[in-house]
Amino acid sequence: MKLFSIMMSVGVGFLALQGCAGAEYTGDAEDVGVQEGALAATCVSRQGTNASKAALAVAMADELGRWEPLKDLQSVNGRVSLKSGVTCLKNACAKTKAILGQQDFTADQNRFNNTSYGSDLTASFDRQSTWIARLTQNYPDRLPPAHKLKMVGTMTLTGACGPHFLFQVDNADGTAMTAAKAAYMSNALCYYGQDAVGMSCGANPFVGFTQTQTGCPAGRVCVAIDPDDGDSGSGTTTTAGSAPTYTLNRLWDPTNVKLNSQCTKTSGPLGTMQSKCSTAPNTCGFLYCM
Repeated sequence: MKLFSIMMSVGVGFLALQGCAGAEYTGDAEDVGVQEGALAATCVSRQGTNASKAALAVAMADELGRWEPLKDLQSVNGRVSLKSGVTCLKNACAKTKAILGQQDFTADQNRFNNTSYGSDLTASFDRQSTWIARLTQNYPDRLPPAHKLKMVGTMTLTGACGPHFLFQVDNADGTAMTAAKAAYMSNALCYYGQDAVGMSCGANPFVGFTQTQTGCPAGRVCVAIDPDDGDSGSGTTTTAGSAPTYTLNRLWDPTNVKLNSQCTKTSGPLGTMQSKCSTAPNTCGFLYCM
């Protein structure tokens, strides 16, 4: 696995954004000063927790159009779920629900530990709340701005843990956000593991927040995060003539195109792609190599 990371210092250097990705910034230097460092970090998934939390960040941005985990998620009896009444902009939040649903199911304990994943999702509420409280008390101008997110594509950065998903970020009223304000969007991502100076949020290298104008609509500002090494998309690791191997042995395939197709589990055994929808309805949308 490639080793690579970035650090971006914002303003007087209070905030730093870390991830398995390169960074590009095209904003006004008078508003935000940016430094790039070369800090080595491995793309460690921690039995699937890091990769799944990054996938959750992508899914919530796409389906809810925002990163507001403290408003959109809840923990009841040690299990995190969407709050009732949350407005889903796409797919009835099917992918978000399926990623959260893996708290109750694992296809391969060696690759994904659902108990650790669920515990981390619950603990992350305190991390996000603590970080927002610190900013509110000491740096209120650096709080994540009220916003709307719209997925506009993907991009590849050398050394990243996976393909970056690119989001146009606007003010809540739909007007264009400044690059300076967009820099503070990273502070909404502590829940998913995006660290900052003075706050440890889990050191999740799969988030890899960065700003970029590459592929961004004219007159708008975009941010990108590094999801989950392809395991909830179509990306696979395979060699010619062999059955595909899916990261974490799962594939987001709500139309069941790959149902019953041959696969190789990351732990080695040959299997087929199967749905757990009938016995674990909250995982509907994923197929699992079993």
